[in-house]
Amino acid sequence: MSEYTNNASEVPATGPFDSEEYGELGDLVDAGSLWLPLSDKALLQFGMDNASQLVLAAFYVMETSAVQLQAYAAPRSHGIWDSVRRDLREALANSGGFSEEVESPFGPALRSQVPNGEGGAFTTQLFIGVDGPRWLLKATLTGDAAVDPQAAAPFYELIRGVVVHRGNAPHPPQEFLPLELPTLPASHGSAAAE
Repeated sequence: MSEYTNNASEVPATGPFDSEEYGELGDLVDAGSLWLPLSDKALLQFGMDNASQLVLAAFYVMETSAVQLQAYAAPRSHGIWDSVRRDLREALANSGGFSEEVESPFGPALRSQVPNGEGGAFTTQLFIGVDGPRWLLKATLTGDAAVDPQAAAPFYELIRGVVVHRGNAPHPPQEFLPLELPTLPASHGSAAAE
């Protein structure tokens, strides 16, 4: 988990990182608010709203699992994952789902059972949040990775390599930080519309 300070000369040993602490983009894929590592094992895709053509999330897909990544604005003074987690629990309960707090390598997480609309069936999701300086990175694991630490491990490594580029534009707390559709090498697939 990224332990951050306002001292830009101190880069955390493992990420997610803040772009002001991290420095140059290097080999990462520039997707706007997220700079993303490529992997030989995972396919990097992007979810889009077809009507607005807005990029809503980045995904890594590997075998029977995936992780969705999104970044949100947060106040300079404190993180927001605790309050976002409470809101998620309430929203899940209101939709007929349920959840429990669990520990992840990044701190408190939320494992949930979400109704999927198929005859009362549920889908398991693991919500992870990492508070950074003026941002929150939310990672949502699905498939085997939501319940099996061994299946989740390669996704954790990818999350540790993510850089959040908050920028200086004003955003109210919990506002989605915009993503952009990058040009990906052909070997890693193209954007996925969802």
